Amino acid sequence: MMKRAAVLSLLALATSAMAGQTRVTVQVIEVPHAELTKWMSSGKASGEELHERAMKLASSGAAEIVDTNVVLARSGEKALVESIAEVIFPTEYEGSDMAAPAKEPLVFDPNAPFSPRPWPNLFANAFETRNAGTTIEIEATLSESGKHVDLRLSFEMVDQDSLMTWTEYRDQWGEASIKRPIFETKRLTGALTLVSGKFELFNIFTPKPAAMPAATTRQMVFVRCEVLPLAK
Repeated sequence: MMKRAAVLSLLALATSAMAGQTRVTVQVIEVPHAELTKWMSSGKASGEELHERAMKLASSGAAEIVDTNVVLARSGEKALVESIAEVIFPTEYEGSDMAAPAKEPLVFDPNAPFSPRPWPNLFANAFETRNAGTTIEIEATLSESGKHVDLRLSFEMVDQDSLMTWTEYRDQWGEASIKRPIFETKRLTGALTLVSGKFELFNIFTPKPAAMPAATTRQMVFVRCEVLPLAK
C-alpha cells in the first residue's frame, strides 16, 4: 500500500506539473563592455544577480534594455512568436552584370538620347524576402516537482542596418541607383535547465561584430521561465 501511495503521489505531481502553463521571458540588455568584464571576472555571479546589476545600470541610464519578449505555452509544447517586417528586395537582374558594386557612378550625358530609364534592358527577375525583427521559438518542460524547467530556445533578432549602393545613377530627373539592404543578425539556439522563476544568463552578443570588432558594449541575453498554475 505504501508503494502504491508513493507512485500515486508521484503521478499526481507529474500531472500537476504538466497541467501548468509556462511563461518564458527573454530579455536583451546592452551594457558597457568594461562593466560586464568586471562582473564576469569572479565567475561566481548567478544569472539572477547579473540581471539585477544590468537592470540597475539601465535604470541609471548607463545601460539599455534592447528587447523584452514574453511567451506563454503549455509544458512540453512548442510555441512560436514573430514580431517582424517582411523586407522584399531584388537579388538578380536581367541585362546587366550585378556581380559587384560599381566603383564609379554613372553620370548624366546631356547629349545622349532621352530615356526615362537609365538602363532600358535592365529588369529585376528574382527577389528575396527577409524577416526583419524578432523571432522566438520555445519548448519548456516542467520537472515533476515544478521547481525546474528544461527549456529549448531558438531566438533571432534581425535589423536592416543600411543600404549598399551597387550601381549609382543620377540625372536631372533624380536618382535611380540600385541598392541592396545590409542586415545585422543575432541568432541563438540552445537548451538549458532553469530554476523556476529565476533569470539566467543564456548568451552574450557583440553589437555589429563585422563593423565594430572592438565595440564598447555587449548585449546580455537573459531568460526566465515561470510556472503558472491553472486557475480553479
